Amino acid sequence: MGSDKSIRKLRGPRTDVIDLQGKTVIPGIIDAHIHAIRGGQGFSFETYWYEQTTLVGALEQLKQEAIRRGANQWVAVTGAWSPEQFAEKRPPTPQDLTRAVPNNPAYVQYLYDYAVVNDKGIDALGLNAGGALPAGLTVERDAQGKATGKLLGGIGSFNALFARIGARSPAQSRDSLAAFFSELNRHGVTGIIDPAAGDLPIYNALFDLWRNKALTLRVAYRAAALPIQNEAAWFNTALTFLPPLLGDDMMRFLGVGEALVFGMNDGVRMGPGFSPSQAARDELAKVASLAAARRYPLEVHAYTDDAAKAILDVFEEVSKTYPLQDLRWAITHISTGSHETFERMKKLGISYTVQMGPYFEGPAIREANGDAIAQASPPTRLALSKGMVVAGGTDSTRVGVFNVWRAIEYHVTGRSAGGAVQRRADYLLTREEALRLHTANAAWLSFDEQRKGTLAPGKLADLAVLNAPYLKVPADRIHTLRSVLTLVGGKVVHIDQDGLRRGEAASAARPGVRTQALQSLVDMHRAEEGTGKGH
Repeated sequence: MGSDKSIRKLRGPRTDVIDLQGKTVIPGIIDAHIHAIRGGQGFSFETYWYEQTTLVGALEQLKQEAIRRGANQWVAVTGAWSPEQFAEKRPPTPQDLTRAVPNNPAYVQYLYDYAVVNDKGIDALGLNAGGALPAGLTVERDAQGKATGKLLGGIGSFNALFARIGARSPAQSRDSLAAFFSELNRHGVTGIIDPAAGDLPIYNALFDLWRNKALTLRVAYRAAALPIQNEAAWFNTALTFLPPLLGDDMMRFLGVGEALVFGMNDGVRMGPGFSPSQAARDELAKVASLAAARRYPLEVHAYTDDAAKAILDVFEEVSKTYPLQDLRWAITHISTGSHETFERMKKLGISYTVQMGPYFEGPAIREANGDAIAQASPPTRLALSKGMVVAGGTDSTRVGVFNVWRAIEYHVTGRSAGGAVQRRADYLLTREEALRLHTANAAWLSFDEQRKGTLAPGKLADLAVLNAPYLKVPADRIHTLRSVLTLVGGKVVHIDQDGLRRGEAASAARPGVRTQALQSLVDMHRAEEGTGKGH
């Protein structure tokens, strides 16, 4: 960085100079908790209702997708929507799906609570013909024993069902993942942390892109338990040859998470009352001790304050043998976190990773806990007030949307989908705080705070140029922000030429420091392409 005059001295025969005309430059966004490896492989298959405001419009979108694909091909919406976002304030029924999509099997999943299928879907899954379903799924039936089209289940069972519905070839999975990463680049994302992708073959698409130097963002991934018992033994064997932080600048094994011990996982429980068994606590102690001994970074799932407290009981015992302060461990979600919980986390050096689950789940949190807790959820401000490191993510693609700006907007406005729940004013974040969750703080989580997360000399040239000024756009329009230019290690991974030509009216007359910040990166690393080194 520097003055225009000092920057121009760096200009050489192969230098690309881009005049931003006053556009806002930010550090590249890092989504610190996104199930991108799994979700991205369904990106080109799934339909997303993120911006639909009416059920009629949502069903029409699904209808058009069915027409595009042709008869008898599955169409699917697999989460990250809420009845509250629709003017009708209700979800689709199986009959709605049948009327809208009569010639294709259709599947619509609401978070991990339930799913509905149309008549074609009932037939395709054999729900009235003895068809086998993944364990944990329940088929709702009418008085005559016929499937109504509604399915009940949980995280594992719905993921297994969708893996069958959306089955794709390895090439299709790889191409879909690449397209998903490019879409994230369009939103200004330059890095992600994936807490849990699933079974081992799911990682093949990621590894294929990495081997072929086709990754357009930096991927850090964690390993989650696969068996539902004896998880510590599984981790001990599966991770024998995986030291922490193994990898390179584009792909790195980060550690363990999000599902460490299934008996300690409260799933998507909204209210109090979770009480894991002593056997589950003992198993978590084994996993946590293994992670601490090998110095693995760790992230663990806890939706409720009760789950977080049970986890902390274990971590406090483990800390008597293995200091945890410098391991960058985190508890994720904690939609109903309390003062006591965050104080205990701070003492242990445990960070908090927060997402946008309550954006969709606010009404359920209110029903289970009352207005006061719902209006304070997620308790990001509370964690920050304790001096904790808080990193932000989306939890996309089932519980959150992959548009990270929607998550950032939610931290600023506190308004859940459809305005169903409004967070208290004293729990809102400033725009600077919300952005920091997804840049500097997210970089800290993966031990990268000296290399990325801020715009500073010597750091990797990961940045995004926005189509509108983040600090000035109306708060309820933050979700519409997009990048017109995204760089990863100084390499252009996304560019919107038309967007670059449109200057921000408020600052076009005097480019100033923000333009200079990008001009300090004028040498686009052509001589060192692929090294990942920045200026």
